[in-house]
Amino acid sequence: MLAYNLLVVVFGAFVRATGSGAGCGAHWPLCNGVVIPRPERIETYIEFTHRLMSGLVLILAVVLVVWAWRVYAKGSKIRFMAGMTLFFTITEALVGAGLVLFQLVAQNDSLARVYSVMVHLVNTFLLVGTLAVVAWWSSVGEPETLRVRGWLGGLLIAGGVAILALGASGAVTALGDTLFPSGSLAEGMAQDFSPTANFLTRIRIYHPMIAVAVGVFLFAVTLWARRRGAENNRVQTLTAALFALYGMQIFAGILNVALLAPVWMQLVHLLLADLVWVAFVLLGAVTLGSADLAPRRSDHPVHRAVGQST
Repeated sequence: MLAYNLLVVVFGAFVRATGSGAGCGAHWPLCNGVVIPRPERIETYIEFTHRLMSGLVLILAVVLVVWAWRVYAKGSKIRFMAGMTLFFTITEALVGAGLVLFQLVAQNDSLARVYSVMVHLVNTFLLVGTLAVVAWWSSVGEPETLRVRGWLGGLLIAGGVAILALGASGAVTALGDTLFPSGSLAEGMAQDFSPTANFLTRIRIYHPMIAVAVGVFLFAVTLWARRRGAENNRVQTLTAALFALYGMQIFAGILNVALLAPVWMQLVHLLLADLVWVAFVLLGAVTLGSADLAPRRSDHPVHRAVGQST
């Protein structure tokens, strides 16, 4: 189900990148006023396919909750996270419906659409994140407790918020690339700094800056987690995956700019962003659920100073 959701997310980006969001008109859940349309445009095929794929996500989410309730006992964290998966699936459908019904699709460049794509991205990440945790705990077992353990736990939560903010800025940047494509790299840079250009093009320059800042922060936090969990194989695997994925994401971002944001590159960039998020969420789940990663007294600067003087 996690893999299928990632496919639906990428296809949703394809809908946006190809301007097919209005392929079913201002109708939801119907398409052009009917249950099964007779498409006369390729945009209708694309949008209707995405709706069918999204509908299956909702069915799978219901199955997931029922299955979790049958397999796991009352009070199980897997039960709770499965329920959150269904919740975010429903809110995802409502956000998508709002985009269509309020016509925040196609060539709409309003501020309302900017906010909506940011909300859409954050909700998508929360859906994928909860689903990843369900898959992880179902495979390796759920922890007895989840605790924010010391500074590392707090910084991991801050890192998650930072990734959500980075993803939201990336969604806005992708929208600007779709609505205001550039004929060349020089033309695109001129648009970024032109006072008369649309605001969506002028704010594109901030996304790479945010990506670098968040990358430095995540590198430091992840390195700390890696050292703290030197004896934990899962921490070592997840931190290595996170380092590799974020490096690939930075390279993909540079390539996306250099190639003037072609549709296929936008899809690759988004998929890598989702994989970075999944790796970080699982790292957080392991760290917050592992008693052996709790802060040691010797890690505190006061205790360390006392130990040295002794």
